Amino acid sequence: MFRLLIFVITLLSVPEALFAQTSGTLKGRISTDNSPAASINAKLEATSHETTTNADGQFTLTNVAAGKYTLIISGGGFIPQRLEVTIATGQSTTQDVRLEKISASMDVVASLKEYHLEESNIATRVNARLLDVPMSVQVFPNQLIEDRAILEGNELFRNVSGMNQNVYSAMTFRGFTQREILYNGTRGNPFGSLEGDVNNAGFSTSQIRLTNIQRVEVLKGPASSLYGSTEVGGLINYVTKKPKEVLDGEMQVRFGSFAQKMVNGELTGPITDKLLARGGFYFEDRDSFRNNAGSRNSHAVGNLLYKASDNHRFSAEYEFINQRLPGNRLRGVPVDTSGNFLTSTKWSANEPTDFIKMIARVLQLRGEHNLTRAWNADFTFRHLEYENNDKYHEARGLNAATATGRTMRREFRNFFRWNNDWSLNGNLSKVASANGFGTHMLIFGVEHVAQDHAFRQARAREREVAGGTVPALDLFNPVYGLTSERSYTLSAVATSTAQTKRTGFYAQDQIVVNRFVQFLLSGRVDRYDDKGFAVVPLKYNDTALSGRVGVVIKPVEQVSFYASYANSFIRAPIFSQAPQANGPFNPETGDQVEVGIKTELINRKLFVSGAFFQINKENILRPDPLFGPGGNNFNALLAVGEARSRGFEFNIEGFLTRRWYTAFNYANVSTRILKDNVASLIGRPLANAPKHTTGLFTRYNFLEGTGIGFGLESVSERFEPFAGIRADGYTIADVSFYQDLTSRARLQLQITNITDKQYAASSLFAARVGNLPGQPRTVMLTFAWTPFRK
Repeated sequence: MFRLLIFVITLLSVPEALFAQTSGTLKGRISTDNSPAASINAKLEATSHETTTNADGQFTLTNVAAGKYTLIISGGGFIPQRLEVTIATGQSTTQDVRLEKISASMDVVASLKEYHLEESNIATRVNARLLDVPMSVQVFPNQLIEDRAILEGNELFRNVSGMNQNVYSAMTFRGFTQREILYNGTRGNPFGSLEGDVNNAGFSTSQIRLTNIQRVEVLKGPASSLYGSTEVGGLINYVTKKPKEVLDGEMQVRFGSFAQKMVNGELTGPITDKLLARGGFYFEDRDSFRNNAGSRNSHAVGNLLYKASDNHRFSAEYEFINQRLPGNRLRGVPVDTSGNFLTSTKWSANEPTDFIKMIARVLQLRGEHNLTRAWNADFTFRHLEYENNDKYHEARGLNAATATGRTMRREFRNFFRWNNDWSLNGNLSKVASANGFGTHMLIFGVEHVAQDHAFRQARAREREVAGGTVPALDLFNPVYGLTSERSYTLSAVATSTAQTKRTGFYAQDQIVVNRFVQFLLSGRVDRYDDKGFAVVPLKYNDTALSGRVGVVIKPVEQVSFYASYANSFIRAPIFSQAPQANGPFNPETGDQVEVGIKTELINRKLFVSGAFFQINKENILRPDPLFGPGGNNFNALLAVGEARSRGFEFNIEGFLTRRWYTAFNYANVSTRILKDNVASLIGRPLANAPKHTTGLFTRYNFLEGTGIGFGLESVSERFEPFAGIRADGYTIADVSFYQDLTSRARLQLQITNITDKQYAASSLFAARVGNLPGQPRTVMLTFAWTPFRK
């Protein structure tokens, strides 16, 4: 903490001669039909200055560096406005705005609301126009999540170019497996471990739930220069819902296939002029098409936002998540080397008594401050307690064929994971004019992440080995309920612990040289100190450097060409650093070169982008099939790999007409293993990395309250080279119907996988656990009621 204080004091002591220390104030009143418009967003483009109007429709932005800006007014179902404003030194500028309600006679219809988001802070940690960022970025608002009626993160992947489903909560991102995600720009995933797992970045069999998510931000390519240890393919940030300045609420009820039942409720509004609150509860229960499986999710959240003044805002958020997954952990269905399922996709090795129980508690505190001399500051503190208990039967391989059919050997596992995580992130930012070299958006930040992690395990072996007590299960005619944990002889409990710490310092400069040229420079240094115990004491520490440089060329305001270079690193998991696991290991490293184009068409209603990229990754760590020198260490790795990914991505998102919204993406990604200690793997594609992926969602409104939607996902064949299996390509389609019953009530019918196609969503690590089958046809009916909206 003392180092951080010295760091902040040094930054605030930047010489006056370098940057002009001039600032002013922007204020105004936003109205519609002579009535004040409350809870409307007002922000200065490409800056961190942002606020919402109060009950009288008034807003104020203070400590704004002198200069010319674009003021963006949006929200509330009104037509967004963009206005040019000039801030003078030491003066207050007034800009009043009158808004018009979105209607069917204008560019978009009310029921389509706000799909297209022009800004994001995932790439730069401050708000920046997507056109001005020299990387590929996609942003998905809550409206898209609602219109697609999706509840889990993997259901959103089809809308992200270059991304497809991998195993469980993992995703394939520009060819590379990625597990780590952010919440509100910081670490602390309530659905998975944070640091101390052999999968390094958050192993979890639980999918991210989208019930409390306002928007999802996706950054393609290396992100270590701002976020530290991250996978080279990209990064996802989930932004949670926040309190509003006006009374608002919604109730949703859903019934669907597989006995699905869902009830969601949200309520938000002001308690006083300065204190806003929000509460939400989400419950869903459903069965699965897989034998014995299902899910039950309970999720409660509470938020407070305190506006101490125009310059200081504080917020607190608490979440409680309780998830029970009966008949889990689900593995795949056994396949042959060509990827053909050997039995029904309903088959599972799990008994009815198997389950996953997960509980997470999250506390997040955030402060946002406009300081003196036009500096802005923010901090985010996030604390997470996570518990996960898995009791399940693991498929261990097929027995020889018999007269009654083949059987699958099984062992029983009792796993318990526990995390106590906390992270703290702080940023200082400023827009400043340099003498003779354009305008600079400067940001300086620090991040500290720590975790206590424990993993306990016990196993009962299959009857086919000496001392084993777990019976096999028939592959074609499984009979469940004849055995359970009580009839097994379990091994002694083995416990592993880890304490990980990481501190990173970073800096970034976005330079607007003139209206045609912009540069982006960023760099970060990370220090991580890990220790733990897994049979023997473990300890490892190291330092890593990462950076990014980019340029944007804008021949006209609505077109940008860009190029960038960035590198990344991924620290090795602490449990694999012991000599018994072939350790210690250096971090995996990677870099990317990317060039692309972005443009806004049809009066800024349509956003089109394309990108070419090449990624190289070295020192790739993969599981040791011999389990270390002793043959019994399941954390053992081998540093044998080098791989390359080359590709092209194309995205179209926005309004084709005043009634027609479309989001389309296509990616062509070619991956290749360049180095491995198994010669036959060289030249093969990376695991679960298709060459072609296509995603589509489109919605057309016939009338203001009546619409139809259509979705499509197409994925080409994939391989799991380390398991020696493949998965066929597939194409599935969805259809949706929307009907407003009143101004406050609506009905939505969703049919997914309308042809009921059988397909493999991804391949696991061995043929014995096979391919994960995709969801069959599902029908859902949702009723939503918003009692406080006009």
